[in-house]
Amino acid sequence: MRSPAPFAMSSTRPPRALGAAHAPGGARLRRHVGGAEEGEGALRGSRPVPSPAAGGLSPCPALPCPAGSRGGSDGTTGLVGLAVAENPHERLRILYAKILGVLQNIPKDAAYRKYTEQIVNQRLNLVQTETDVQKLQDKLNSGQIEEVIVQAENELSLSRKMLQWKPWEPLVEEPPSNQWRWPI
Repeated sequence: MRSPAPFAMSSTRPPRALGAAHAPGGARLRRHVGGAEEGEGALRGSRPVPSPAAGGLSPCPALPCPAGSRGGSDGTTGLVGLAVAENPHERLRILYAKILGVLQNIPKDAAYRKYTEQIVNQRLNLVQTETDVQKLQDKLNSGQIEEVIVQAENELSLSRKMLQWKPWEPLVEEPPSNQWRWPI
């Protein structure tokens, strides 16, 4: 007796060919993997996504939008799990001010404070002078503005941890003499 095909289901309807998938609403779907459609080197079993020609989503919503793009026409960033920032200038101003406040508690001669303060002040200056989100995004050159906000949130978290860790203080005990030699 033959074993059933891996795609066989309990339904009485025959399975469709890979290239002929349709969404529940009747919209045409494409099989998309890494920029290639079915027949263009795509892998079998790739995840179907609505075709832009059928008024659906972008070809691959998990990939970032091209440079200079703020996402789809539906008000998304084009990045999975990252919502469009409602007021990015204000959010960045608040985050950068908090980071600078935490850095004030770190000694002035600490390398982390010097370099982080320099970068944050440059970015804060750009946020205060550039009112257009797209131009700000281009000047910061760190991805979409929502990604810059995530970076600032992460830097705030790190600066608070650095304040606890105090890496500028001397070591508790002397390290072994061959600690940084390689090969031993």
